[in-house]
Amino acid sequence: MVIWNGLELEQIGIVASRSRETDAECILLEGKEKEVTSETLVLVDNRNGNKILAVCRGGVGYNDNLKIDYYNPGVAYARSGRGPSTAKEFFSFKLVVIGDVTDGEVKQNKTIIAPASLVYKFKGDSNPMKLFGNIKNVIGYYALGAPLWKVPTLTEYIPHHIGVFGVTGSGKSFLCRYELIPLLRRAGYDVLIFDWKGSDYAPFYPDSVINMGDIKLDEASIFGYLAERLDKFGGGRIAETLLRYLEEALSEGSWRGSDPTETKSRLLAAVERNIWGENTDRSGNLNEWGQRYLRRARIYFERLRPEDIKPVMGEMSASEIIDMLRRKKTLVIDLSYGSKEQKLSIFLSIARWLKGLMEEKNRLNIAVVVDEAPQYCPWNPRGIEEETTRQIIGLAALGRSYGLSLVLISQGIAGEIGINAAVRRNLNTLFIGRIHPLDAQEAERFFATSWISADSLLRLPEGHFYMVGKMNPSPVPLLVSFEIEEREKIGFGRG
Repeated sequence: MVIWNGLELEQIGIVASRSRETDAECILLEGKEKEVTSETLVLVDNRNGNKILAVCRGGVGYNDNLKIDYYNPGVAYARSGRGPSTAKEFFSFKLVVIGDVTDGEVKQNKTIIAPASLVYKFKGDSNPMKLFGNIKNVIGYYALGAPLWKVPTLTEYIPHHIGVFGVTGSGKSFLCRYELIPLLRRAGYDVLIFDWKGSDYAPFYPDSVINMGDIKLDEASIFGYLAERLDKFGGGRIAETLLRYLEEALSEGSWRGSDPTETKSRLLAAVERNIWGENTDRSGNLNEWGQRYLRRARIYFERLRPEDIKPVMGEMSASEIIDMLRRKKTLVIDLSYGSKEQKLSIFLSIARWLKGLMEEKNRLNIAVVVDEAPQYCPWNPRGIEEETTRQIIGLAALGRSYGLSLVLISQGIAGEIGINAAVRRNLNTLFIGRIHPLDAQEAERFFATSWISADSLLRLPEGHFYMVGKMNPSPVPLLVSFEIEEREKIGFGRG
């Protein structure tokens, strides 16, 4: 047993040849292959004069007697059902260097790791996380260590935006509820949550929920929403003019009624006034184009249902929502009913208000958690998705300077199951759990130099996430897990 810097260490292996300053191979001592696993944190006592923190990945077992590229006695023994000799058997792990910790904190290692250097694992209550410095903000704990191994985070990079990725059942919602949102609150951020299904967050903040039907949309969001519900009047030249008439009718401000039916009638009447105002002949009758506009408008308005009109009748403004957020500190917008266009219109209304505040040079200290992010900014946005994608990109650009953090939650990373590439480039911290097979190639790009394979990512247990990026104090992805309350363990796989 060895004590270093107050940490209790146990030797588990020795550095093999060939080794470099960024990685090395570790030959395990006999029997240690049963104790040391992938993601075990180790300390290398470098014979070249420094101490190096590293993580075990890419384990391999060797036995010369069982090589199958040529026939040998070991193969013959195996074929006959007898055990071959293990005299030439050994086990090794790739050591991926985290950094030089000689001075008790992580720094870039620039010293070649000498072969035959001793390799130790951390024992008992020894907490190697303290080597990452005196960081007060932590998230979860290191998955292959003890629960007291809380993982430090660099919260100054929260406004550089966060992505949470994992298939259904990987624990995304639990990670956000139990770890990310509390972390954001401790770091001084008020948290605004868009709950797409209304079941992942709203039930857990019962005193801080706003229903989507209570929210007043801004004029641009109302126009975009109604244009989608009216199918943009079918397209073509007539539709372009009718959309202009609709926009003008909305700007008049007299279209709101006491109920959806009255509101629909008033809005149609306002559009018809605009048609009559521009398309009458000398006798005061509608000309041919005016008649076409009128017929088309009435046909498409007839298709509007009361439930299509209700979302534009909310009274709570974006300004009032932000004021409530400041009081509540955590606020959930329940988007559990209505069409996709309704949900995205609400997001747009609030997003435009936040963007306006930042354009006025206000520092916000607000984190916007967007559940089911591909619904807002898919890989190939269409219709109202194009506007929500543009708004998210705009919020991300301004947020870095004015304290707005985006937290985007998605089952997929890229392609048809993921989020838009232009949005993804703005996410500088990622939590990646068990991935979808379609994401295998994309995920490997994040881990190209870290010896984390797509095979490993496809098999991650529930509640395990690799933390990658700026908030991670380690240049190497760290595997994070977390504990949840006993009453929720039964439903752990939902998020």
